[in-house]
Amino acid sequence: MAKVWYSVQVWSGWEEKVKAMVEELLSRKGMSNKVERFFVPPSKEIEVTFSPEKQFVKFFYSGYFLMLGEIDEELKEEIKRLEGVLDVIGGDRLYVFRTEEVEKLISQLVVEEIKPKPRYQFTQGDRVRITEGPFANFIGVVDEVKPDKGKVKVLVSIFGRETPVEIEFAYLQKI
Repeated sequence: MAKVWYSVQVWSGWEEKVKAMVEELLSRKGMSNKVERFFVPPSKEIEVTFSPEKQFVKFFYSGYFLMLGEIDEELKEEIKRLEGVLDVIGGDRLYVFRTEEVEKLISQLVVEEIKPKPRYQFTQGDRVRITEGPFANFIGVVDEVKPDKGKVKVLVSIFGRETPVEIEFAYLQKI
């Protein structure tokens, strides 16, 4: 039997936990050699709304992980019985994952820099409070939004003069 890629569908957020349970199952049964490789897609982005206290992680392929191996029907059924597992797809004629496609997907996901991508909700003219940095607790007005840089130009009153200050989205709070 040749090694093929299987997709294990799991409860969202349980990818790493179920992967560990599958590894433990294989180890307990002395079948660790049945699976050559596991791949859990990394989280894709972090959305920050208004302040650093509110962060949400979005997963690129939430609810799935991949494994390369020789899995028979009996082992497939045992994996399906693990808590958090919804289905094991692959190995049969209907669901064949070509190695080239999976390797291309893995290389794209691993090569890409996983960088926080703030979701901004600021528009020109919004009143904001700066929450951190040298201008902490200053109140200003949004002059310009720079979504590509993740920053906002805020006009802050310093010594009675409007002074433009560039602040990251994460350090602003809408008033």
